[in-house]
Amino acid sequence: MVHFLNQYGFSFLFLAVFAENLGLPVPSYPIILVAAALAAPLHLRAPAILLVCLLAALAGDGIWYQLGRSRGRPILRLLCSLSLSPDSCVHRTERTFQRYGTKSLLVAKFVPGLNTIAPPLAGMLKVPPLHFLAADVAGIALWAGSAILLGRAFRTEVEGTVVWLAAFGRTAVLILALLLAAWFLLKWLERRRLYRLLERSRISAAELKESLERGDDLAIVDLRSDLSYHGEGVKVPGAIWIPPEEFEQRFSQIPQGRPVVMYCT
Repeated sequence: MVHFLNQYGFSFLFLAVFAENLGLPVPSYPIILVAAALAAPLHLRAPAILLVCLLAALAGDGIWYQLGRSRGRPILRLLCSLSLSPDSCVHRTERTFQRYGTKSLLVAKFVPGLNTIAPPLAGMLKVPPLHFLAADVAGIALWAGSAILLGRAFRTEVEGTVVWLAAFGRTAVLILALLLAAWFLLKWLERRRLYRLLERSRISAAELKESLERGDDLAIVDLRSDLSYHGEGVKVPGAIWIPPEEFEQRFSQIPQGRPVVMYCT
């Protein structure tokens, strides 16, 4: 990291921040922190670091905002399909945005998943461009500014860590890579276990349609969020709508003694 910062300076910083805000797994926050801590030897200045981060993050967010505005919900599904926890990705983001509106953009950069999903969701909900721009710029400034302040405050510790990693060389990189790979493997195994469990009791939309046409006595539960339920306009006849956050309080409304079919976003 330090080598690339020393070699390419602001260009490397811009690409790292831009890539993360496009949804790529690039940890740009520690890169900003190190750049701020080593600003003097790297010939970088804190105000310039903040400006580069603003431009890079805003460029990535702007692309997703426009795609969300023009393409709508398919963009959210595409992004959440890349997540290690796609089953709750859309719902969690919609719930956060529904509760806090554009204010969620102020903290989106600090929340894994919300960082990439919030801009296209704002576009899908037709948030005015100027409102989105103001909230997004403020959120980026808070995010990048905190990294810069931490880097400046813990400059000595960062320099010591860099020296320590350099001393271990490839061994330190290998250890970090193995720990990261182990974490990804664990999340992947959890996801596969959940999918196997769901496959045992899954019913397709076509099968449900045939069952309804035969007149089967089913209890159908619509588990979409309030935003999805009222925004999509498509509803299964006779379905009981229970938003996920109200399920524990309202599950008793589901009729007993009948096969239950649940569906969500």
